[in-house]
Amino acid sequence: MVEVPSFRSNEHFPQLCDKVTVKWDKKRGRFVEAIEDIPIGTVVCVETGITVNVDPQNCYRCLKITENASFAYCKNCEEFYEPDEIACGEFDELGIFKLAAHLVFSYPFADIASLVQSSDPEPPSCAPKALSTQDIEAIFQLTPFPEIGEAFKAPAIQNAIKRIVESLETDENWGRLDQISRTMTFTKALRIMAERSAKNAHTIYSIEQIESQEDNLPMATGLFPISSIFNHSCTPNISGFFVRNTFIFVSQGVRAREELLDSYGVTYHQHTFEQRTNFLASVSGFICHCESCFKMKSLKVLEKPKKYPETIATNASCFTDITSYTENIPRGSKELENLIIAFARRPDSETYTELIFQFWKKFVENAKFRGITYDPYLVRPYVEMTILAWNKEVGCENEEKMSLLIVTHRLLRNCYVDLHPLSEYVRYYGDAEKNFGSSSNSSMSLPIRMLTKLTER
Repeated sequence: MVEVPSFRSNEHFPQLCDKVTVKWDKKRGRFVEAIEDIPIGTVVCVETGITVNVDPQNCYRCLKITENASFAYCKNCEEFYEPDEIACGEFDELGIFKLAAHLVFSYPFADIASLVQSSDPEPPSCAPKALSTQDIEAIFQLTPFPEIGEAFKAPAIQNAIKRIVESLETDENWGRLDQISRTMTFTKALRIMAERSAKNAHTIYSIEQIESQEDNLPMATGLFPISSIFNHSCTPNISGFFVRNTFIFVSQGVRAREELLDSYGVTYHQHTFEQRTNFLASVSGFICHCESCFKMKSLKVLEKPKKYPETIATNASCFTDITSYTENIPRGSKELENLIIAFARRPDSETYTELIFQFWKKFVENAKFRGITYDPYLVRPYVEMTILAWNKEVGCENEEKMSLLIVTHRLLRNCYVDLHPLSEYVRYYGDAEKNFGSSSNSSMSLPIRMLTKLTER
């Protein structure tokens, strides 16, 4: 588990902070509500979920980088029992089946075996008095997606179940069941887990992957049953990120008696009403009723026809053409930000430091015009500008350098509680300035585009 020293755990809901409670109503089901004001930057949830790797360089269970790429587990997870075929990736092509099987083996055998003697668990219609990721009831409170049951008729799934059940014959728990009982128990448990994972599982990307916006293979997929209680809003008041298999949520400013609301991938300031509606219907299977969606609101600047800025930035042979193109993009259009990110990906952009510095400035100004004033979305441009300014790669007055450092430090602290991979470098700049009065004495000079370089490691 990732340690977050500032986190104050809830007595009844240990993955949530002590400033919230869990409630229920017919419209929202279970939801998280603040019992007092929660200042910006306060950690509201720390949940180590049940995860399985997608990228084989990560440990199958905890997602640490493994020392031996041919071995599925890191040293700390070697004792965890699960059929080797699953951990070693033989069933990866079966999608959600891999995570569902892992869930079956992550909870006590007695809890799994009892499923065969009872009806399918139904989501409760009341607020819990207590709830934890470690309790199987945390899985049962999630809304199932019964349509996934049809997938179990596929020959590939049936063959996988048969192989796994046969491998459990020597297990100290499963082996006590005869072949038929073992098959029935595993199949039912697998289906129940798959139904609850289908619309509640998360694809896990590292902070570096999210901010570099490269099309990288995700680290893993996983189920975070407590985090799943947070409902969606297109104007969220919390933000979340992953550190390996731990999901961390941070307040962006929540008032007492307000519901804590996450974004499931789309927001009012980044997407049109049509984009939000289509995404949520296809990925999460529901219609959003937040205020902006209820009124079918979109920012006009997002509704204008898009060209293809990524293609323009990638293919341009003359950078003055890109500069001219940016000047013709309507103020506030996300097209400008997409163009800048695409330009920053170009290997030769490192040689145009002054230009890229000005581009990141435009990025921030453009996003703020659209209403994004304090958001993890602004972390990358501020980090990039800070690196350029404090490495003396660009001409920058001391006042501007300090302003960039202060804003970047606050963003990293309040959005990522200093768990961002570059937090230590930004703190170092601040310490150098405080102790020596200048970054000239600093021995920790950072390369440009550090985020990309971190991702490449």
